[in-house]
Amino acid sequence: MVRMRRVLCRNPPPRRGRNYPVLVALAGSLLLGACSVGDSDTPAGVTAEQVAACDALQEAQAQEGAGLVVETQLLAPAAASQAYCTATVAMTDSQLRFNVWLPLGEWNRKLAFIGGGGFDGFLLDEDFELVFSPSILRDGYAIASTNGGYDRASSLNPLKYLRAEFAGDAQARADYLYQSEIRAWPHVRQLIEQFYGAGPAYSYFEGCSMGGHDALLLAQRHPEAFDGIVARAPAGNAVGLFMQFHRISAHLRSKDSALSAAQRQYLAEAVLAQCDALDGIADGIIARPDACDFQPQVLACVNSEHPDCLAPEQLELVHLITSPLDLGAGIVEHPGFYFGGENLASGWGEYIWPGRFLDSIQALFSDGFIRSFVTGNPDLDTAAWDPAQALEALGELATKFNAVNPDLVPLRDAGGKLILWQGTLDSSVSPRDSVNYYQAAVQSMGQQRADETLELYLAPGVGHCRGGPGPDQVDLMQAVSQWVEKGIPPSAQELLSTRKDEEGGITASRPLCKYPAYARYRGQGNPSLASSYRCTQD
Repeated sequence: MVRMRRVLCRNPPPRRGRNYPVLVALAGSLLLGACSVGDSDTPAGVTAEQVAACDALQEAQAQEGAGLVVETQLLAPAAASQAYCTATVAMTDSQLRFNVWLPLGEWNRKLAFIGGGGFDGFLLDEDFELVFSPSILRDGYAIASTNGGYDRASSLNPLKYLRAEFAGDAQARADYLYQSEIRAWPHVRQLIEQFYGAGPAYSYFEGCSMGGHDALLLAQRHPEAFDGIVARAPAGNAVGLFMQFHRISAHLRSKDSALSAAQRQYLAEAVLAQCDALDGIADGIIARPDACDFQPQVLACVNSEHPDCLAPEQLELVHLITSPLDLGAGIVEHPGFYFGGENLASGWGEYIWPGRFLDSIQALFSDGFIRSFVTGNPDLDTAAWDPAQALEALGELATKFNAVNPDLVPLRDAGGKLILWQGTLDSSVSPRDSVNYYQAAVQSMGQQRADETLELYLAPGVGHCRGGPGPDQVDLMQAVSQWVEKGIPPSAQELLSTRKDEEGGITASRPLCKYPAYARYRGQGNPSLASSYRCTQD
């Protein structure tokens, strides 16, 4: 999103005892006095009355002693159909902040709460693009987000950010792990009610990655909060994810096991040769990764004279990437990643292979998690660290951080709906984790009750949240709202995944199939058109 003309209204927050220094740190340059509005600064179509109403929010207390509006803005994002009043709120008892975007044209009486990602530290703004469903901006939703419990300094480099040093603050740690959205939730509703005179008729949540984790956590622990939830690439098995990251990166660091670009290509071609056409067409996309029983030993140098054959330590690495991790007693587990995308920047190259920081993104995230959340030792040699010796600490973290409870009966009883979506090339959140969670929910609830509440969709050839050779775009907010408001499940909506060029033109489409179905090529027709495929389990 691109910032257009705006009016920025800022007032200093009043003192609130011992918590005031926190607000000073958050407010920064906000001590500028009341806003000054000129016609040339106001987005087109915004009235003086709307400017005044937006400014008036600064005097609203979300709850006595708990929240304070510290900034309001008028924004007109290029991707939206109208301007917004945005209110940013700082909590007086912590570093938690949240913002609310209030449509100034037509509000559809709905809220879309957007999850963050990574180690958070930022709010939704006009340059932040974790709004995956275009209907959120197109159809007049009020929008909300949190910073996950603390503010990342804009001057910090990525390596500093990935150290996750905020975890040393007990409240920021708790907010990040499990409570930032639910703490902000009642204050978000109150601001909406103050601005419009009524609260939202329907409330929805959408997030990807750690935002998807938050989506699952809300579905499991606060089933009454949202009518519909979209969890994209949900990192519900958060502790297992970080330990799998560590398992892979420690092997990469301790052994000469990284694959060269030529070896990655050799591995990827061998996987495609065996598994690509399982959906009826060889197009560079593995649509049935769960049926891909590839054995990498065929590429071993003892079995092959190919110049890019794999040495034993490299085969061990591939095994670690694709096989389950189990530290015992069911405390920390991870299913491993699918084969596919070994040579792609949007596949294994996105998180597994070392990049421009000389480490992989998996390594940098797991280092920060282990040092800041598990051990509290910023100088720990993570390559030599053994997670089996820290099961008590990991188990305690898992009880707070993991969102893996398959019992969604409370969500069903509250009338809530949950859509899971996952790219099959994801090398951050394993698609196997999403499949395992869905299957556990079906086993816990029974197929009929699960179908009333939950649907899972895999996106073949798609990386982490987006990208990859497969169609990666689908409006799941629109899908879940149809399910909630009209009783039409997504599987009855004929959803399509699309790939678009830079101008927004559709270059490829496929039907989005409810798991365990997949899109199978009909044997004829344009492979770039969804009409050439059918959803089947055969």
